[in-house]
Amino acid sequence: MKSLEQTEKAVTIRAPWGKLAALTWGDPKSPPVLLCHGRMSSCTTFRPLVKLLPDSFFYVALDLPGNGWSDPLPLGVRFTVLDLVPSVLRVIEHYQWNKFIYIGHSLGVAIGKYFNLAYPGRVTKMVELDPVPAYFSDSGLDLADWYKAYYGNYYEEEKYRKHNAGADTAPVYTIQEIEQLVKDAQGLNDEAMKHQLERMIEPAGDGLFRFTYDQRMKNVTLLPFPVTFLQKYYTSTDIPTLAVLSEDVVNFGMYRDVKFLMDPDAWPHKNFAYKIVPGGHDAYLNNPECMASDISKLLQDERKAKL
Repeated sequence: MKSLEQTEKAVTIRAPWGKLAALTWGDPKSPPVLLCHGRMSSCTTFRPLVKLLPDSFFYVALDLPGNGWSDPLPLGVRFTVLDLVPSVLRVIEHYQWNKFIYIGHSLGVAIGKYFNLAYPGRVTKMVELDPVPAYFSDSGLDLADWYKAYYGNYYEEEKYRKHNAGADTAPVYTIQEIEQLVKDAQGLNDEAMKHQLERMIEPAGDGLFRFTYDQRMKNVTLLPFPVTFLQKYYTSTDIPTLAVLSEDVVNFGMYRDVKFLMDPDAWPHKNFAYKIVPGGHDAYLNNPECMASDISKLLQDERKAKL
């Protein structure tokens, strides 16, 4: 039997605005698992984690629009996290899945949670990897400041032009400069760096490289829902859910306003658990060993009954 690593395959899925790129592992006849990355990343970042998961599932890791090898959403207007939800729908329609397991990281968690609210009954289990954007709320936030940060500044002439320019106008760097930029921003080790950059950069001539992601992904609009709204709708679901929180992000206080996240008793269906792991926001890529067994347990528990 081939290992998951040996079954890796690059695929392309058609969408109304262009193509969606993805990686798959495993047998397409096995129960499906969809993985969705965060902003300014790609499907290759899930490779180290998937290698540690059970080989009895079919894994599909998606490049969100404007990331990796996927085409961007139409240029021009500012889009919100909700505009990324149809990408998930397009994948499950392509594979004709009735039900599937969802694993997301960061922004990818928010996309999955909104999908689950919009299309209840399709997601059977969910893994939330450091889900900061999904728990963004309006606590202490002035609505005018929120609007100016996500919309007002975007339409200033210079910033609008920058955010809607093609990759050929992006700054160029040596590979060493790019690695240093990413290391400073994410603290990745060498192995993680390789997977992160695989679909993020392209040659720009003269031995230089440039980033290829959609510039609008730098600040995808998050909706300022009240904490009471988030708690009401998130805890209403009865699907088994595991949240894996990075120690650095917890200590920084990113979840301090959403106390229900780390309170299993706040989830009336008793379907929620969380684990704090060492490291930063990209612990799933830097050190997947610290969470793989917990995720595997969730995937396999009562698998036949749930799927």
